[in-house]
Amino acid sequence: MKEAYTKLENIGNETAVIGMVADQSPRPSNAYWTTFLNQPTAVFLGTEKLAKQFDATILFLKVNRIKRGYYETTFETITLTPKAYENYQITDIFLKLVEQQIHEAPEYYLWTHKRWKHMNKNS
Repeated sequence: MKEAYTKLENIGNETAVIGMVADQSPRPSNAYWTTFLNQPTAVFLGTEKLAKQFDATILFLKVNRIKRGYYETTFETITLTPKAYENYQITDIFLKLVEQQIHEAPEYYLWTHKRWKHMNKNS
């Protein structure tokens, strides 16, 4: 997160595309807890925080497997105006899109398997 912030700060007014991978489980103390696939799930908030800090557009990269080794990707806009959203709302939208992709093609579930490394002691 610290390195991402520094790199984004150095971009200035240039146009850039930054990819954030969201398949890991954060430490419970640093997490936003929500429900994902009907399970209490710890989620990083880095993308949402950085987007609000830098007023950056957020896109969702949807992946569709065509055949072995061949994938088709499409971008879906989550928001052009991240500062207009309440805290956690962007993250919740993102997770709903991931859930939708998993329901459409369950084989993508494996891409999210590290989400339940930690369990919420409060649930």
